[in-house]
Amino acid sequence: YQFVLDGETVIGDSYAREIRWGQGAQPNAVINTSGSTYQWNDGGFGIKPLNELVIYEIHVGDFSPEGTFKGVTERLPYLRDLGVSAIELMPIFEFPGDRSWGYNPAYFFAPETSYGTLDDLRELIDQAHQHGIGVLLDVVFNHIDGSSPISYLYPYDDSPYFSSDGNPWGFPDFNHWSDAVKQFLADVQTYWLTDMHIDGFRYDYAPGIGYDGENGMSFLTWQARQVKPHVYLIVENTDDYTSMVLNTEADASWHIAFRYQMIANLREGEFSGKQYADLDETMRLLDFRPTGYTDNAQAINFLESHDEQRVFYEVATNPNIHPDTAHQKSKLGAIALFTAAGVPMLYQGQEFGMWTERTIDENKIQWELLQHEHGGDLHSFYCGMAQLRASCRALVGNNIVPLVLDHERKMMAFYRWSDDQQCHVVVALNFGINTDYLDVPFPRGGVWHEWAFNYDKEVPEGVVGIQVPGSGGKVFVLNQSA
Repeated sequence: YQFVLDGETVIGDSYAREIRWGQGAQPNAVINTSGSTYQWNDGGFGIKPLNELVIYEIHVGDFSPEGTFKGVTERLPYLRDLGVSAIELMPIFEFPGDRSWGYNPAYFFAPETSYGTLDDLRELIDQAHQHGIGVLLDVVFNHIDGSSPISYLYPYDDSPYFSSDGNPWGFPDFNHWSDAVKQFLADVQTYWLTDMHIDGFRYDYAPGIGYDGENGMSFLTWQARQVKPHVYLIVENTDDYTSMVLNTEADASWHIAFRYQMIANLREGEFSGKQYADLDETMRLLDFRPTGYTDNAQAINFLESHDEQRVFYEVATNPNIHPDTAHQKSKLGAIALFTAAGVPMLYQGQEFGMWTERTIDENKIQWELLQHEHGGDLHSFYCGMAQLRASCRALVGNNIVPLVLDHERKMMAFYRWSDDQQCHVVVALNFGINTDYLDVPFPRGGVWHEWAFNYDKEVPEGVVGIQVPGSGGKVFVLNQSA
């Protein structure tokens, strides 16, 4: 069915759960009259605490050769074995055409038809939960595509839905101080959290939405939590990382400064205002408190995302770095990512060395890299780091202090420990290119296990010389029984 507005304008249904495109510019909404409903089998699922998550960002169209929800579902065992505990789907709301990153949503209740059916998506969410993996949706609430039926309801300047502020992309801009917008987006959130069993949202371009006591992000995060108290709410809050986390119901934000500094360290040169081997800034961003966060779970740390170039690509932008070292530098970045105080997030293919340039055009995951020596080795390393984080309470808490900052040799070490003093981790990082020894003051004596190279070391309490490979790192773990 469709609607005819004022006897002449044909529009779709903005609340349609399923749509089918026909000959006209607007799609038909579809109602299931069979009486059958999807039978969920995820009743026993509970998503891990936010501080324990390993998040994996996915673009459905590129993640599998099929580019479908089923293509993701078939690879859930791979993600589980990698150590992923939550997938974050880039926007899946119906958009015009068959190819997009989804940041031009037109129908907020209907999944993109080129990705599959509504039941295909239900099966993906259901199976993810049965594999112990939560599902987060990247949602675009700042604006809407001009093809949406909401755009046809009123002249733009008279519409209760739109703002005159505009946005960087020229889309119709939602007015989040309007009751009409609040009601619509409340209905959207309620549907995905209840009917579709979604575990949380990542709010795209949250600064464009804004917030105050009862509008914008303040309202959206509050309303979502009324529907599902344990929902995870993550904001993309560029530049000002913490204001929405501290002043709304949001749980966390993307900590992009972490990426900027790590990329500067890995490419051995300035990057987005950060300087190579600035160890003071590096330590500041390995921690969460100097940025303004009050808990480690509030900082979503990452090296790669859909908005950024790959580590391999960025390393290659320095002509003085031999391409063969990118593999080693990716491992170094992984050590920092998984041992920092924050929540690690990966971007699809990062774990086996995807290197293609960022593009909104088709950019399929190079699964064949897993069969190559470097890709397989890197994948095994990422699996090991995820396993370490899952088994070591020190890496999911708030405790972190620097041990050594050797600015001249570009080497550093820091210490993390669990609140019960039973799990201890010492991390040594070498952002220089030469293998060298670093004198590290170990906080406890005992037999420590080195995780990256898999060996045990008897360590007396006090300063110990540790050999750290160039563009590499070591992770020492001491677990003590209660």
